[in-house]
Amino acid sequence: MNSHILSINGMEGKTAYNPTVPFKVNNKEYIGLRVESLSSELNSRIMFACKKGEEWVIENSSFNLQDPAIMHIAGKLLLAGVYVERFGKGLRWKTDFYYGSSIDNLEKIASGPWGMKDIRLVDLQDRIGVFTRPQRKRFRKGKIGYLEINSLDELANLDWYSAKILNRLFDRKSWGGANQALRLSDSKVGVIGHTAYADRKGKHYSAMSFVFDVNTLKYSDYRVIASRSDFPQSLSKRSPELDDVVFPAGISDVKGKYVDLYAGLSDYCCGKVRIRNPFV
Repeated sequence: MNSHILSINGMEGKTAYNPTVPFKVNNKEYIGLRVESLSSELNSRIMFACKKGEEWVIENSSFNLQDPAIMHIAGKLLLAGVYVERFGKGLRWKTDFYYGSSIDNLEKIASGPWGMKDIRLVDLQDRIGVFTRPQRKRFRKGKIGYLEINSLDELANLDWYSAKILNRLFDRKSWGGANQALRLSDSKVGVIGHTAYADRKGKHYSAMSFVFDVNTLKYSDYRVIASRSDFPQSLSKRSPELDDVVFPAGISDVKGKYVDLYAGLSDYCCGKVRIRNPFV
């Protein structure tokens, strides 16, 4: 596979990983990044980098969040990011949503429930599809759910746990989540996500895809579309625990025969790999 590590300028000694898929604002191309020091995730920021030649240059806009995702809803940008804070002897997290016409005027409109990451939305024209990721108890380390809303106004008071759970996707030893949802037709949504398991060597994350029918609520089996070995080697935030981690942002297109898959690698850097379009 044709792959490389993204060149990112302006990190000031920090790591930048778990990017968004590139998106355009005012004819400029951007990606969102999780930027943090190696010592703690409590200093994480979402920052945006602009494409300049062959590298991405970080600009000043930032949010006190992790793991950004950019979605296009009703012609504007929706930013989802994970807010993390200390809670007792550990940490807790939730997903915050910001909405606006550009990265300079994003305003907070809602939050997901505590304990839920990887919430992704897709514009279905007459409604909005919402992929959730409940954890713990019967959801174990993470399953994917699906529900629908009529507008973003409903996010603030949504019953997140009313979603239909896609129980057949993962076995008892693995977990996963949706990272990108793409409208393929009036009834079909293509999902780029991650599937993961853990053993004595550490965590193992791969990029996967499946197709979801929003009318029948049926879905295909997932298939792995990229593993860590498909990208160049790099340092790892914690080796060997995170050496085998690919956290996908999504793909660059839904129509081409071949597409670029963007991903965070080993919680340390960002990569891009050329793959066959899983939805063609």
